[in-house]
Amino acid sequence: MGTHAVLLQKVTMTRRITKGRCLRAPAVLATLLAAAIPAPARGQGSALIPMEVLPDEPASGTAWSFAPGETSTYSVAFGRFKLGEARLSVQDIETIDGREVVRTSLQVEGGPPFYRIENDFSSWIDTGRFRSIRFERRIREGPRRLRDRYELDPVAGVFTAESWSEELESYEPSRFEDGGPMPEDAIDEIAFLFLVRTLILDPGDESRMERYFKPQSNPISVRVLGREEIRVPAGRFKTIVVEPIIPELEVFRADRKPRVWISDDERRIIVKVQTNATIGAVALNLTDYDAGEALAVVP
Repeated sequence: MGTHAVLLQKVTMTRRITKGRCLRAPAVLATLLAAAIPAPARGQGSALIPMEVLPDEPASGTAWSFAPGETSTYSVAFGRFKLGEARLSVQDIETIDGREVVRTSLQVEGGPPFYRIENDFSSWIDTGRFRSIRFERRIREGPRRLRDRYELDPVAGVFTAESWSEELESYEPSRFEDGGPMPEDAIDEIAFLFLVRTLILDPGDESRMERYFKPQSNPISVRVLGREEIRVPAGRFKTIVVEPIIPELEVFRADRKPRVWISDDERRIIVKVQTNATIGAVALNLTDYDAGEALAVVP
């Protein structure tokens, strides 16, 4: 059975996601999202349905294994103060240059009317072999606007950088950044979040990988700190706590002491993300989870 057909085996699930907006502290949110973690829309507690989506081995060539429609919604908080909302989702199966890919996204919305933050990070990941094919950023932070795209060619082993031209209404070669060689099975930061969920995570283990598409930021690593039961708005979870490090990204730098809490079950939901900003710890806490078109669970 093909990858697309397997992914579209459904378990019917009611989605209860509503949108909400509020005033947030923009400086804190901008710090947290300086490189990667973010989305709009707020969920209202969909039921959690187990799904067998994890590969047997955490090999670099692992095929894609998460269902279209899977969505994790988060509140972004600094201490007790809510700053915004975020959503990590698996969107749909697409085709790029004849290759089947799945589009994933990490989005953010926050800030008061005079300093809105609306960021959208999208990653297109090869369904047959876990590697990024395209990575796109659309950033709006107050007056700042940025829209760029990276095309990753796994056959040639190179990536190219492009920037959006408002005048031409198309992507053009970037004036600010060159492309170049990249590692085998290269990934971007959004793909990294999904890859971490596929790893065998035993306390004390550390995985080091030369897989970030910009070679100067390698190695990236995942260190398993232990197990912990935590409570977030979506409920109480038994989790595995990991320290993910990507030197290229502000929020995943080692000196920021980033932490990710992943549910200790078959779903491997990202339950919480925390990193240290200059003003203190900022966290994403799970408020809602939608399994999407989850694979049917075989008794």
